[in-house]
Amino acid sequence: MAASCQNVAQTLAAVAARRPALEPVLRAFEDVLTARAALAAELSAERADAAGMAEDGGPRLPDWSGERAEQGRSLLAGVPLTGLRAAVRRTAETLLPLLCAKGDVAAHKAALEAFFLAPAQSRGDRRDALAEAVLAGDSPTFQRLAAEAGLPPEVLEFVAEFVLSPPLRALAAQAGRAGQNAPWDEAGAWRQGYCPVCSSFPVMGWLDKPAFDEKNAFLSGGGGKKHLYCSLCGTSWTFRRGACPACGEEGNGVMEILRESGKSRGERLDWCTKCKSYCPTVDLRESGEVPDMDAMALGMMHLDMVAARKGLSPLKASFWNLF
Repeated sequence: MAASCQNVAQTLAAVAARRPALEPVLRAFEDVLTARAALAAELSAERADAAGMAEDGGPRLPDWSGERAEQGRSLLAGVPLTGLRAAVRRTAETLLPLLCAKGDVAAHKAALEAFFLAPAQSRGDRRDALAEAVLAGDSPTFQRLAAEAGLPPEVLEFVAEFVLSPPLRALAAQAGRAGQNAPWDEAGAWRQGYCPVCSSFPVMGWLDKPAFDEKNAFLSGGGGKKHLYCSLCGTSWTFRRGACPACGEEGNGVMEILRESGKSRGERLDWCTKCKSYCPTVDLRESGEVPDMDAMALGMMHLDMVAARKGLSPLKASFWNLF
């Protein structure tokens, strides 16, 4: 990738400069995106100092398994998240005041505080159950937790996406090895379109600078590997450029590119002609800076609007791409 990485504020400022109409939305979420990134970095550093174990003895990221990867099972698939509650409560203390200042969330402040800031329960803690339900895509359990808390499911989903993210990013960071590829990027070990750590679909994709490898499917169509980015646990992984992350179809004519007319600044939608799903993607092959991917995903909401008009569905539903 390019040498210089932007933070949230820098990426949002760059987007606002070229798309002034988006500035009110971008600025409205700058505080919570910045706070989430800072919390993730803080928790990751603490886990590194504790050799991967949380202070409260919380969950640990399992070792990478090639056999599980071949079966399409992510690292956290089926893994109990007992003990994540302490880190979730900690992030909620910082993020809830910011989130409750956004639109309709304020009306549910008391219920959200009761859910996320309650004293820890040694057994059956709702925060642990929420994390497991989100990662497993367990809608019945999620709906039950929302009903018991007196929260609309969409409000709990919106808040959970932010509050669960820093602890999960700290877990995912345990897999990193200084100066080496992540294990899921070794020799195409992970071939799924969903996250190799938490199973979430990506919110963004990007193309990095080209490297010559005529036999590499990740480099087709002008060079440069395609990467997908998970906003829940912050993991990135390489993916085949001619394949759909959602339905798995690949080959000529499967993936199409949609750009705005005029100066696109490398911003585009990669969409599947088979299942009509799409993923916002930014081409960084000629860029000297790498944007913050969470901020960039929000900054491409104008293309989400274009996709909605074309009847396309986002790979990852977010508060800004459901119209």
